[in-house]
Amino acid sequence: MTRRSPETAASRAIRAGAPGIASSSRFRRPRGPLCGRGYCGQCGITTAAGPVLACQVSPEHAASSLRDISSAPPLAPAPPRGPVRSYDELDADEVMVGAGDARRDAFVVDPRRGDVVVGVYPARTLTLLRGDRMLSVRFERLVLDTGSYERLPPIPGNDLPGVVGLAAAERYGEAAALRAGLKLAVWAAKSQFARVRELAAGHGLEIVWIDDVAPRAIVGKRKVEAVVTDRRIACELFVVGVRQPAIELAQQAGATAALTSDGVPILALTATPPWLEVVGEAAASSSGVPDVEAADDALACACADVRVSDLKACVDEGFAHPELVKRRTGAMTGFCQGKLCAAAVLAVLRERGVDPTPTRARPLAVPVALGELAANA
Repeated sequence: MTRRSPETAASRAIRAGAPGIASSSRFRRPRGPLCGRGYCGQCGITTAAGPVLACQVSPEHAASSLRDISSAPPLAPAPPRGPVRSYDELDADEVMVGAGDARRDAFVVDPRRGDVVVGVYPARTLTLLRGDRMLSVRFERLVLDTGSYERLPPIPGNDLPGVVGLAAAERYGEAAALRAGLKLAVWAAKSQFARVRELAAGHGLEIVWIDDVAPRAIVGKRKVEAVVTDRRIACELFVVGVRQPAIELAQQAGATAALTSDGVPILALTATPPWLEVVGEAAASSSGVPDVEAADDALACACADVRVSDLKACVDEGFAHPELVKRRTGAMTGFCQGKLCAAAVLAVLRERGVDPTPTRARPLAVPVALGELAANA
């Protein structure tokens, strides 16, 4: 099969059956590449050249061997590209983040081409990095097609290396990282089953379990080895097809969001300014899968190693507000800035009788090195 995605340190580790390439910042729990796009931060490693994300660099750049990668302590983002050299202000009738609708006559901000959105600011202004330029674009209308993130099940073992998103699995397949016969366990909405089967058929993978009801646990020693339902089912990857809408930019623009109450909770938009339109996966209003009770020993926040039981204890100690829980436990403050965990954390708080109003979404929308913001007019 022709390789369409470049090989990375992460894809090589998955192909070798050794996804545990990093460790968590707090308790040094093994971590593996989850998102394949660089926003989860779970595959942060160090190299002679500095800290990198394994899913974003070549194996040669990352280390001389998988043994080197596996022993490296976790450090997050990739080396900065260097300072932005110019700053420009533009005006546009319509700005679209994401290129999902090619019919629009708009100023398109496309992350797939390397555009990095810094944030949405007052006076209808969007700031972004594009190559060697920083752009500040004033607009009349903003369209966000920002996609979504993985929504991990609140079950034991949800942070094990070998838990990967469906989109990441597809990307690793294109990088020739999924060997024929690889055993997949899949948690996804039924609407995603055909997509999963297409992935399996395209790479000769074996689907040993697939359901929209989360298993009781994911088990393994330092990597995924099985899922537990009414029985133990051996597998090598646990694929997550359930998604959390990417709504941070919408919230920065003045939209409001709330935790859903049907199925596994996600944070979904409830109202937007009249000049803002949210489309695609970012506009989802339901996870599409049945709810599951959060297990005490499940990780609610993988970045800061905060378990469900830690959140419950925090509330019982009197920290009965999301901002207080955030500051007390560190939940939602790690590399992903709540992308993977905000809904899970707020769902636990809601079960404990705490108002689950989302904490404020502040720029930057993605991690950006300060050196990249040092623009010279």
